[in-house]
Amino acid sequence: MQLTAEQLESLETPCMVIDVAQAERNVLAMQAQADALGCALRPHIKTHKMPFFAKMQVEAGAEGITCAKVSEAEVMADGGLEDIFIAYPMVGAFRIRRAIALSRRVRRLILAVDSMEGAAALNEAAQAAGTRLEVRLEVDTGARRTGAPREEAAKLAKAISGLANLDLTGIYTFKSLVF
Repeated sequence: MQLTAEQLESLETPCMVIDVAQAERNVLAMQAQADALGCALRPHIKTHKMPFFAKMQVEAGAEGITCAKVSEAEVMADGGLEDIFIAYPMVGAFRIRRAIALSRRVRRLILAVDSMEGAAALNEAAQAAGTRLEVRLEVDTGARRTGAPREEAAKLAKAISGLANLDLTGIYTFKSLVF
């Protein structure tokens, strides 16, 4: 919908006005680039945080979406998104309980792990809830932000793979520069 001059003049500032057609062109261009490279795209919703745009991304061909925390993922699930990766490890039993509840509401929920302690807590909670959780191991590739040190990643991945209620399906990293 185009805003009329009168509507634009009546807006209280500051406010956000989004050109949805331009946003859709951007989404389609990004998806086309990922497709051309043979990559599955799982965009992070941290910029828009809106199910409307997340659905647009999935409808354009994204495999799923990425969220930072369980509360964002719950909003996306409430908005109809069914394939969600939460890219930060669950810290605290209350977050783990919420993630397990969320895993029962969506087709696919992937959780992050970056330590054996975190993986063990997820495994224990999943066992108590009678479920299995899909996890990805974050590897620190030099940002020193989060993630398991890369020299320990293979050993940690093997240990996590041995946990009965977790399915380790991959690794991920936060882009960094190593000097």
